[in-house]
Amino acid sequence: MTKAPRENRFEGRGRTVFAVFYSLLGLVLLGAALFAVKIVRDEVKRGYERSIILREPRVSSDLSQSPPRGLLQVADGLEDKPYRLRTDDNGFILPSRIHESPDISIVFLGGSTTECHFMDEKERFPYLVGRNLEAAIGKKVNAYNTGHAGNNTLHCDLILQAKVLPMRPQFAVLMECINDLTFMAMLGDYWSQNATRGIIQDKEYNFAKRWIIDNLIGHKQSKVDAKDEFAGQRTMARNVVPERMSKEYKKNLDLFVFLCRQHDITPVLMTQCNRFTPKLAENLERQIQPIFQSWGLSYEQYKVCYDTLNETVRKVAAEQDVLLIDLDRMVPKTRLTMYDVVHLNAEGSRQVADIVTKALTASLRS
Repeated sequence: MTKAPRENRFEGRGRTVFAVFYSLLGLVLLGAALFAVKIVRDEVKRGYERSIILREPRVSSDLSQSPPRGLLQVADGLEDKPYRLRTDDNGFILPSRIHESPDISIVFLGGSTTECHFMDEKERFPYLVGRNLEAAIGKKVNAYNTGHAGNNTLHCDLILQAKVLPMRPQFAVLMECINDLTFMAMLGDYWSQNATRGIIQDKEYNFAKRWIIDNLIGHKQSKVDAKDEFAGQRTMARNVVPERMSKEYKKNLDLFVFLCRQHDITPVLMTQCNRFTPKLAENLERQIQPIFQSWGLSYEQYKVCYDTLNETVRKVAAEQDVLLIDLDRMVPKTRLTMYDVVHLNAEGSRQVADIVTKALTASLRS
């Protein structure tokens, strides 16, 4: 006798099955939603992290940089080619650590004018000073270059504390002026938030965390504009007051001297060489005219501010009895030494290296 087929327990109960299925799915989705809410709530409670930025070239890097087309159109004699920029495991521009056990170490701090932007490796004046001084005094010398485009004197003070003081070099040499002028004019003071040059910056987060910070915490991070890093932040000419700038700038110079001497390092201050003559060359005027327009001031007003900061370096050196190397007065303000308003070419770099070597040699022999 043939057995009857077994009855399907779900047969005729389709609605019940679907109801159970969707109820379970709803519970799962509700649980997931509650879990997601908990995660978001916990992340909001956690807030976000910030850190002090050490503005330095990327550590252990080997890059090639070519001058931008706009600079080539106004620069004097700058070659259109890649320029190599390498750094060691502490972010110093190579070549630097020539000797494992040097007799004398010198550290140079500053912006792109110290970095020697768009210059071949062995033409940069910090490197040349090391080699020249070694030949002059017959001792092993290492010269370290911490220059980084955009750095002002407050950035240099932070670099000094973070990685130069532990080295205990014999000399720390500071040269920076134009970046301080730009930063204070654009943003008002050294502590204003900026996407690329601010002292305190936000930690980078993934998209979800970034959304939480922007929308639930209400913190808007400064955005980087590839064409204009100060976009939306300018305060115009009301900040371009020479006396105010000099006062703030002097504090950073005084701090640099104090920190060096606290750690038995000889501080050296240098004014910044430049081509800011009473009548600016036509190509240089085209280069910096947009700055005047954005700040709402004339070249004459700008030059007064710049000269005031260089004069502040002289005053601090005199007050603190610090070795002063007055490049502003010693380096000819011509296209033969600089390819734009402040950046040295190979010949200018050689002249600066000779000047600095003579000053340091005299200091060591005194």
